[in-house]
Amino acid sequence: MLQLLMELLGYARKLVPLMELYVARRPAQPTRDPATQEFQSYAAEVLRQNRAELMELRSTTEGLHQRLKVIDEQSVALGRELSRIAEQQRIIMIAVLVAAIASVGALVTAIIAVARH
Repeated sequence: MLQLLMELLGYARKLVPLMELYVARRPAQPTRDPATQEFQSYAAEVLRQNRAELMELRSTTEGLHQRLKVIDEQSVALGRELSRIAEQQRIIMIAVLVAAIASVGALVTAIIAVARH
């Protein structure tokens, strides 16, 4: 959708100057209708305003795209960090289990040693 919007913005950006060139190069008509002149000036003004708004929209969408890119990079980094932490937690749990088994073995050995004396 972002690509489609960018494509439409590109077409609009190309269309406005062409329209202005067309209006500027048209041969002057000897008798101009005031209503036609008013409509043409209104249409030109609306096109300029729309172009400015489209450029602002494009700038905003580009900024949003950059923010989304940063968020995506941060989520990938967070996923890696969580994987690293999970691996460390697994190693710690194995160490705790080995220590617990060693403690039980030491306790059994101590009980046997005391019972023989």
